[in-house]
Amino acid sequence: MPAIGQGTGGEFAADRSRHAEYVRLLRLGVDLGMSLIDTAEVYAGGYSEELVGEAVRGIRDRVFIATKFSPENSTYDGVLRAAEGSLRRLKTDYIDLYQAHWSNPRVPIEETAKALDRLVEDGKVRHVGVSNFSLSETRRARSTLRRVPLVSMQQEYNILERTAEEAFLPYCREQGLILIAYSPLASGRFPSDERARALSGVAERYDLTMAQLMLNWLVRDPIVVAVTKSTREGHLRENAAAVACEIAPEDLDYISESIRPEILRVPTGLIRVIDDGSRAVYTTLEEALENRHGLTPGPVELAEQITQEEFLKPVKVRWNPETQEYELIDGRVRYWAWVIAHKGQVPIPVRIE
Repeated sequence: MPAIGQGTGGEFAADRSRHAEYVRLLRLGVDLGMSLIDTAEVYAGGYSEELVGEAVRGIRDRVFIATKFSPENSTYDGVLRAAEGSLRRLKTDYIDLYQAHWSNPRVPIEETAKALDRLVEDGKVRHVGVSNFSLSETRRARSTLRRVPLVSMQQEYNILERTAEEAFLPYCREQGLILIAYSPLASGRFPSDERARALSGVAERYDLTMAQLMLNWLVRDPIVVAVTKSTREGHLRENAAAVACEIAPEDLDYISESIRPEILRVPTGLIRVIDDGSRAVYTTLEEALENRHGLTPGPVELAEQITQEEFLKPVKVRWNPETQEYELIDGRVRYWAWVIAHKGQVPIPVRIE
């Protein structure tokens, strides 16, 4: 598996008029050494998997395909059906890495594991991983799988979101798992203060862009693999070349110490959840308790993890000077889960964008 792979979620497949260009970029990425392509059945309603299937035609043996099944498909029959759907869209007879996209507390993990064991036994899946699982859920999944070991976990990890360093990387190192880092470039939100000026000097010394420096820093650990999304050829080539040079250990340590994300604790009442129409969101506690959109895991289920002292990453907020309050950017379910778990009485860990 290469240190840097290709992701196909979010905005990657947003414009279907660029179909041929998306396929070309994926194939070019493979030629540039990014032979891992990560996708999911939910991305663009399955369209991302179709793009990958077309892109790997004739070069399937050179590509490591990782895809994911949605939590609502976590039952035994659901996993088998989801896998068949992904295989059909990917136009392949096997999946290199099949991952549970999110946990589903309503389905016993033993039932999900039984289906994954069956897929491996039938030769339709080669390896199994988890995505967005808590540490306790990962341990349970690992202990439940019988015919195939758990080989990876996927989490958000970048220079600004480093929860993985505290909770997940030590476990992966101990158990021999790969950590697949999504959003490795923090969605382009690089530090823009004096920290950025300090890092720019390091980037210049190695003739790297800031994005390349961040990727190089991220995969300095041999058990970390980053998946990047590139909708432009220039960015694709830039990402592929990020590990072409070796950064001195002292400079990597300097980067780690220079960018220490500041985690604050903010009273939940000072945070406003905004419905921008981009996804299902709850703007009131009553809506979160009802979970009318059927989110899995839902706020109440995630609250149970919090009450059991499960470690969750901070939510992301931005300060609105006009309203004199914080607006929630990311972590909508985690926010309401925290409110429910602590009855709105405990400040929530946040990272200010």
